[in-house]
Amino acid sequence: MDSKFIDLNADLGEGVAWELEVLPYISSANIACGAHAGSAETTRRSIEACLNHKIQLGAHPGYPDRENFGRRAFSEIGISFPELVANLNQQLSLIPEATYIKPHGAFYNETAKSQDSSLTDTLVQLLRDYNLPLLGLPFTAHEQIANAAGVRFLKEGFIDRRYDENHQLLPRSEPNSIIHDQDEAIQQALQLTETCDSLCVHGDNQQAIELLASVKDALICEGYEIKQC
Repeated sequence: MDSKFIDLNADLGEGVAWELEVLPYISSANIACGAHAGSAETTRRSIEACLNHKIQLGAHPGYPDRENFGRRAFSEIGISFPELVANLNQQLSLIPEATYIKPHGAFYNETAKSQDSSLTDTLVQLLRDYNLPLLGLPFTAHEQIANAAGVRFLKEGFIDRRYDENHQLLPRSEPNSIIHDQDEAIQQALQLTETCDSLCVHGDNQQAIELLASVKDALICEGYEIKQC
């Protein structure tokens, strides 16, 4: 039988009290860079903890919008594109060990939808400058962005989020956007393995540890090896 592999990732470094408890269950971590949450100190602490657990590190830069956890549209946060580019570069400088880039929050969602060419171009240039793969949403503009930058595209699925008919994540404002039920999370994870390289649980989800533990067990039972992509 052919070997089956899947990466499990979580968003860390955001200063959530329990987030480092997910480390035994993941193979990759998307480390916040101190802009939407956390600080340079929490970023470095998360990096060191991940390195101790031999977990692959990704940079998780977002809009400098701490009040809204980086989830407000770029047009609403009141900075220029040159200011955004400078801020993103400052964020990425905090994680020289990064082996890929995963945009955070609204930066992730807005570039996936490719509604603003300036944002898309900004992400393309970042990927080119750092020559790192993009961890992003399959069936969206993220794949074209990675191709334009000449870097590898790592396809990501979400264990704890629901999708719309266009393969986009349902907005968190929708009442059914978050998956809380472990059985549903397991079924979604197994389904996503067919199209994704890596599966994510959000570190700020209070059920992250329980969901990851149950999903990891189910994947292993189905013959998957948890492995960095």
